[in-house]
Amino acid sequence: MYTKELYVTRIKLIALSRIRQIVDSVKARPADYRKDTRDYLDAMYEGIAYMRPERLTEIVNTVREGYAEAGNEDDGYVADSLMSIALAEYQNELGEDNIYDLGWNSWVEDFFRTEIA
Repeated sequence: MYTKELYVTRIKLIALSRIRQIVDSVKARPADYRKDTRDYLDAMYEGIAYMRPERLTEIVNTVREGYAEAGNEDDGYVADSLMSIALAEYQNELGEDNIYDLGWNSWVEDFFRTEIA
């Protein structure tokens, strides 16, 4: 088992890696994604990469505990939720309805796909 600090770092790295994987997918198949996807992904990456450690720890632990209570604790789910929170914060900065206002409850990558969006 990881210490709490290592667990938070693990989730952060999973989220950042997943964002970069989506960026690669956007580069390979741009027609599959909304035109503004890259801007959102870059903002999400920066939001997570430069998030204050105290805030990151609070978010990760709260999300993990929520999944654990539901019997669904999984690092991928926690990382995806962190990505969703970073996206929502960026959307709020832009004055848009955020991913939660829109009632989104699927993987964050699917939010950007043209056939779903």
